[in-house]
Amino acid sequence: LKRQIDLLDPKIIVCLGRVAACSFISPDFKVTRQHGQFIEKDNRLVMGTFHPAAILRNQSQKPDWFQDFIALRDKIGDICTRTKLVYPE
Repeated sequence: LKRQIDLLDPKIIVCLGRVAACSFISPDFKVTRQHGQFIEKDNRLVMGTFHPAAILRNQSQKPDWFQDFIALRDKIGDICTRTKLVYPE
């Protein structure tokens, strides 16, 4: 995975779920407390958020999850100058 990341060289990585976030961001990552926070790691921004299956099991986390993706959209708009974002009306 690290080799693939190096080849693709993304500016932003989103970890879906605690297991991914603990593996990639920090072993003590707490998704319920740290979701939606951007962390700089290896000259990239990394964000952890809830896994989609967790949202299906616990609908009360859906608003937080949605806000994480709004923050992601905004961050993409800030740093990815060639990406054209389309906002629904």
